[in-house]
Amino acid sequence: MTAQQRFLVTLLSCVGLAPLAACSADDDHDHASGPSSDQIAAWEDAYEQVELGKVDSSGCSGVVVPDSAGFQRRVALTFDDGPNPETTPQVLDTLKQYGVSATFFINGNRAGSDAAKSVLARILAEGHILANHSQQHLNLKNLSSAQVDSQVRLTHEVLVAAGESRFFFRFPFGSASCSAMNISKSYGYVVTGWHVDSGDWCYAAATGGVGYCHPSTFRYVPDSFRADMVGYTLSQIRSKNGGIVLFHDIHQNTASNLDAIVSTLVSEGFTFVNVNDAATFPKLNGAAVAPSKFVGDSCADHANCTFSDGATAASCHTHGGGGFCTLPCEGFCPDQPGKAPTFCTSLDGGQTGSCVSKSASLNGQCASIPGTSATSVERFVGSSGAAATTAIACVPN
Repeated sequence: MTAQQRFLVTLLSCVGLAPLAACSADDDHDHASGPSSDQIAAWEDAYEQVELGKVDSSGCSGVVVPDSAGFQRRVALTFDDGPNPETTPQVLDTLKQYGVSATFFINGNRAGSDAAKSVLARILAEGHILANHSQQHLNLKNLSSAQVDSQVRLTHEVLVAAGESRFFFRFPFGSASCSAMNISKSYGYVVTGWHVDSGDWCYAAATGGVGYCHPSTFRYVPDSFRADMVGYTLSQIRSKNGGIVLFHDIHQNTASNLDAIVSTLVSEGFTFVNVNDAATFPKLNGAAVAPSKFVGDSCADHANCTFSDGATAASCHTHGGGGFCTLPCEGFCPDQPGKAPTFCTSLDGGQTGSCVSKSASLNGQCASIPGTSATSVERFVGSSGAAATTAIACVPN
């Protein structure tokens, strides 16, 4: 497709969105020129949320799955950005060969042709889930509420017309805001991130699909895997003992390598489930979770703070007005659904970093944390390389 043809396709597909400026290069996110700098930044932010803990956000992540462990070598395969009448059927052939069900997060603007509708029918007929990935793959975090609603609604109508009644939604790039999150949930969607990013979008970008992920496109892929998407994906699945895996069925490189990935996992004793498997992903599928302590919750001693962030154990920071749970940190702190977002700062004059709660409605702007007040504090960077910044956080008076 020529540059002029791509422009016309993008322009026509954006008709009806107000303002037209909402249509960006994101809509043409998979063409041969590769991802834009904004797209690369969005992918890196998503990786950091999954691998480093959710980074100083509002608490409305489109990436982080509430179930973070306990997968017991169970894997859920997901495919974004289709349907593609050429490559999606190849993916379906491989899944059928191994008896694997998966979830296909589609962009509605790709589903209008007869060939595309035939692919959607096959997806459902073979037991897979059709899911919503917005209409045009725009960064929904940057759109107005009306535009987000349009992006969700138009693809929702495609799913309903196709006969899907299991509603899962994934934000393009995993990039969400609380407002966009609420809009997607108003349609009955379960927002679904991922545990493993195959990086297939990088291996296919600007290389003619030859399978090399350049450091300038995705810096987090180890050099030993720069030309090995299969190895990179398997290494992550093994390290997490399963989980939800992100692919894109629009790429030939993905369709060609899927058999090697699935067959290796089968040989290593992994099994396959889908995202609606409540035994593997109970929190994602609405299971009630008993309240537990987290950063910012009141405590009297360390025994009250029994959670951890990986191998890093929490502790109780006591002060004249009481105490609250904290974690040691450098640069970043994890967040937890249902809890106020967190921030890494120093509570000892700059010697070490401690996670504290940001001032938020969930803690009454710090009123529910005795002995603290909403104060502007600086990030403790340490050796993390994180950018210097400030936040309004709940720190001892």
